[in-house]
Amino acid sequence: MRIAVIGAGCCGIVAVKSCLEEGLDVVCFEKASDCGGLWWYRDEAPESGSGTVMRFTVANTSKEMSSFSDFPPDKEDPVFMTHWQTLRYIRSYADHFGVTPKIRFNHEVLRLDRDGTVRVRDSKTGHVWEETFDGVLVCSGHHATPLMPDVPGREAFRGRVMHSRDYKYADETFRDKNVVVVGCANSAVDVAVDLASVARQVFLSTRRVNWILPNHYRGTPFDEYAFNQIRLWLYGWLPRWCYSRFLTSIADEAWDHEAFGLKPDHDILSQGLVVNNYIEGKLLDGTVKVRGAPQRFTETGLVMDGVEEDVDAVVFATGYEAGLTFPSDALPISGERFLLYKMMVPPDNPNVAFLGFIDASSNMLQAFEMQARYMALVLSGKLLLPSKEAMKADVQRAQNKITSTFIPTTRHALMIDRVGYVDDLAGIIGVKPDYLKIFFTDPKLYWTLMLSPLLNYQYRLQGPHAWKKAREAIFGYREQRRAPLTRPGASAGKTTSKSYGFSHAVRLAWPL
Repeated sequence: MRIAVIGAGCCGIVAVKSCLEEGLDVVCFEKASDCGGLWWYRDEAPESGSGTVMRFTVANTSKEMSSFSDFPPDKEDPVFMTHWQTLRYIRSYADHFGVTPKIRFNHEVLRLDRDGTVRVRDSKTGHVWEETFDGVLVCSGHHATPLMPDVPGREAFRGRVMHSRDYKYADETFRDKNVVVVGCANSAVDVAVDLASVARQVFLSTRRVNWILPNHYRGTPFDEYAFNQIRLWLYGWLPRWCYSRFLTSIADEAWDHEAFGLKPDHDILSQGLVVNNYIEGKLLDGTVKVRGAPQRFTETGLVMDGVEEDVDAVVFATGYEAGLTFPSDALPISGERFLLYKMMVPPDNPNVAFLGFIDASSNMLQAFEMQARYMALVLSGKLLLPSKEAMKADVQRAQNKITSTFIPTTRHALMIDRVGYVDDLAGIIGVKPDYLKIFFTDPKLYWTLMLSPLLNYQYRLQGPHAWKKAREAIFGYREQRRAPLTRPGASAGKTTSKSYGFSHAVRLAWPL
C-alpha cells in the first residue's frame, strides 16, 4: 500500500508514524522547509496559505496532557511549554520514530483528486508531477484561509487592517497607537494582551463575549483538574448542567466576567473556551477595553456601540474559513461543515481521509494521534469501515449533536467532545483501557488512573502497538510536572498515600 500524507505538522507527523507502525509505504509532502506546522514560528511571512503561532505563544494546555502516547516530554520542560519548546518536542518525536526521512520538504500539493491522485510541485526545482496513491491522509489543517468580516467603510479607513494570522508580536509600529482587536477567542485575547504592552489603547471588539479561564486552578494545570478521570465518569452519569456549573464556578472564581462586560448569556459548554491568565490585569489597568462588534469604519476610526473611536490599526482575530489550501473534489462540504465519518472519512470516498479537521476546548494532539492510529489500521486492512449507509447515518448523528450542543459559528462546525471522541475511536481500535480487568489485576494502576487526569499514555497499555513503558509513564506524570518547579538541589516531594485517599477522590469528583 502506497500512502501519501499531506502536511508535516503535529497531525501529519503522527500520521506518518502510525503508517510506519502498520508497515505501510508512506511519503509526506510538506511545502515548508522543515516540520512543525503552526508551531514553527518565523518572523517573516511563511509560505502562502500557512500560518504560525505568535512570538509570545505559550501552550495553554499542560505538557503531560499534550504529549504523544509513547513519547513523554523532557522532565526539565516547563508545565506550559513555549512554542519553541513545543516545536523541539515535535521534531524530537519525528526523529525518534523515523518520520523525518519520510518527509519531502519544499513540496507543495497543488491538487488532490478523489481517486488519490496528488499533483505536487517541488518549490526548489519547479518540477510538477502527479502520482496516484492507494490512500491519502490530508493533515494540512484548517487554519489556512483567514475569515475577514465585511465591515462597511473599510475602503475609506486610512489606518492599518490585518488578520491575526499575519500578527507576530507588538512591534514598534503599534507603539502609542490605538488598536482594535476584533474577536473574543484565544487568538483575539492573546493579541489584545500583547498589544497592551506598547499601544496607547487596545479595544477588544466582539459581537459575542466568551468564558475566559486561567490555565491553572488551585495550583494544578486546569486541564489536569477539569479532565480528571473520576470526575469525568461522575459527570458522565449526571445531567449536562452539572458539569457546566462546575466549569462556570471556576470561571467566576477566577475573575468577574460581568464586571468587565464579558459575561456570556450562553452555557459555558456551548462555545469553545478561552484560556488566558493576563487579560484581567489589562482590563483592570485600562489598557484593554471591551466594546461591541465593529459597525462601520470611518477615515480615522471605527464605530463600536454607536460611538466612533479614533483608531490607528485593526486586527481581525476572526478565525478561518472552512476548506483546504489547495483545490480538491475529495472533501464533502455542506456550508461550513465537513461531512465526514468520525470527522475523518468521506463515506463515498474512503481512500482519502482528513485528519485534524476538528476543534475542541482542550488539547488536540490526543485526538490527532487517535485519528492517525485509526486510519493507519483502516489503510492496512486490519480494520474495516462500516457500510456507506452506516457511515452516512453516523455523519448525520454527529452533525445533529454539533447543532444541539454548540452556538452556530464557523469554529463550532468542527467542534467535538474530545474525551468522548477519543474514547470512541480507542474502543474501536482496541486500545481503550479495560478498567474492570485492571481493577482486579493491577489495583495500584487502577486507582492511579482514576485519580489522575486523562493521560494519553493509558491508550498504550493494551491493544495494537502497546508501549511497555506506558504504566511507568502514568505513575511518573506527577514527577514530570513537578520537576521544573523545583529548585536545583531541592526535593520535589513525593505523593503521599493521603493523595489517594477517599476524601481526595470525593474532592476531585465534586469540588464545589
